[in-house]
Amino acid sequence: MSPWAVVVLLVAIPVGAVGWKIMHSATSAHEDLADGVLATFGGLRLTGTAVIEGTGDRALRHSLAGLSARVEIRSARTGRVTVPRVLVLGILALAVKKEQYDTEANLVIEGPGTRLERAMSLRKHPDGADVAREFAALLNDLSSHPVPDHGPWSGQERFDVALLDPGARQVEVVRAVRHLVRGIGLIDAKELVTGTPSILLEQVPGPEAEAARQRLEDAGATVELL
Repeated sequence: MSPWAVVVLLVAIPVGAVGWKIMHSATSAHEDLADGVLATFGGLRLTGTAVIEGTGDRALRHSLAGLSARVEIRSARTGRVTVPRVLVLGILALAVKKEQYDTEANLVIEGPGTRLERAMSLRKHPDGADVAREFAALLNDLSSHPVPDHGPWSGQERFDVALLDPGARQVEVVRAVRHLVRGIGLIDAKELVTGTPSILLEQVPGPEAEAARQRLEDAGATVELL
């Protein structure tokens, strides 16, 4: 392979990857909204009643009943293809990868007939351990406080989750808000908590709305489903 062909290949691959990533992110965001997803990690999506593995028609739903999660920090040896190695070795660089050591946050989910494990590189994602721990904590909380199959949302499919009063334990409520509202930062979470009444979630499915209410009420907040 000529050097120019290698350069073209190196340019084309990232461009195609970016385009695919944008389309995939848009599709995932739409599915997350429809499913009432509360947290994600390594392709796993957590709702108020299940862990969803995969997307689309092939997605597998694992009921939260009996599930528990933990996080393990491990060292891992990986191989990667670097630009200098491609320029020097050409296509052989794909076979002779540069070895390096990394630290990973491993999320392990176990239950009756279920074992799921996902890893995230802490070199690429410095906050990966925190994301994994938040996912595990939320799953364990939802698993220990299961959402009933039928609740006060009967006859209404979707709800807004309104925070009326944070109560006396505002730090716990802020932490709960950060679990429930995807992508929200600490400052924005504090503003939602101190600026009550505020809408935390909009038009989420009944079971997920009830799960969010339970979590916030456990933290001492007053919540209403609209």
